[in-house]
Amino acid sequence: MRSAFVQLAVLVASASLATAQTWTACNPMEKTCPNDPALAGTYDHVYGGAAPDFTTTAGEDVIKYGGADGAIFRVEKKLDAPTIVSNFYIMWGHLDVTMKAAPGGGVVSSVVLQSDNLDEIDWEWVGSKPDEAQSNYFGKGNTDSYDRGAVHPITSQDDFHTYSFDWTQEKLDWIINGQVVRTLKPADVKGDYYPQTPMQVRMGSWAAGDPGNEEGTIQWSGGPINYKEGPYDMLVKEIKVIDYSTGTAYRFSDKTGSWESIEALGGGKIGAGPQSGSGNAGKLATSSAPTSESTSRPALTKTGVLIPTTNTATKTGVHPIAHLAIIAFGYWIR
Repeated sequence: MRSAFVQLAVLVASASLATAQTWTACNPMEKTCPNDPALAGTYDHVYGGAAPDFTTTAGEDVIKYGGADGAIFRVEKKLDAPTIVSNFYIMWGHLDVTMKAAPGGGVVSSVVLQSDNLDEIDWEWVGSKPDEAQSNYFGKGNTDSYDRGAVHPITSQDDFHTYSFDWTQEKLDWIINGQVVRTLKPADVKGDYYPQTPMQVRMGSWAAGDPGNEEGTIQWSGGPINYKEGPYDMLVKEIKVIDYSTGTAYRFSDKTGSWESIEALGGGKIGAGPQSGSGNAGKLATSSAPTSESTSRPALTKTGVLIPTTNTATKTGVHPIAHLAIIAFGYWIR
């Protein structure tokens, strides 16, 4: 029975790959929310110091800058979850991150695009699996199925690689070192769950294998973490973000969560293509990256019925863990 539980927990945890970096402060499918500040240009930062127009939402004490390897997102003690979030959003666009994933059983690195209504595009690296990267996506926070993830061979911890998303209305590409390794089109997705609303960039690592976490999360991450062999560092040399739309902000005009409902204030969202120049970078307030939020992604009950859950994420590093694995654990012990 326990082995069956472990298989289930690993499956559902991997369906929520980047949970430590995912949340929403205001879901526009539920209520009226503030407009999303638009990048409307090209943002490129080579790490010698902290990236402007990004806010540290957790683990400020364990993010290091100034070394030859760029930014260090370090896991060295319980609850570490160093995370940065862009103060800008893109509406269709491109992201490049040149990085090494963190080693260590129980340590998870992630690069995520996520919208206010929980559209999500993921790159994820599990420290106990040094020869792979994992890709995933969600639409509107929906977890009705667990067939979205994919695994891609790469020496993620030994060498720097550039991991990319290229995201348009027509298709979504996951790219490694300039080579497309996976493509998703709206027609490939069951229901209206193709990621399609304005996205922030979220990046960091977290201690998924902490002994205080649920067993399913620890199993998925290859934990528990042996802190005596740490610290465990995710290294980032450069980040480049290109917005494919223009304007000053993106607004949800209704509660459908459809790209058609998004208004690009003072600009356009379709057919604009890659934007040159810095756009609105350097003009954005840090208040657009909140430090305390909650998710509204549903969780799986014993009977298979989806119910809403709430998990909080705070600046102290107490992040939501892979809550689907928690539910699986509850299923097993009943």
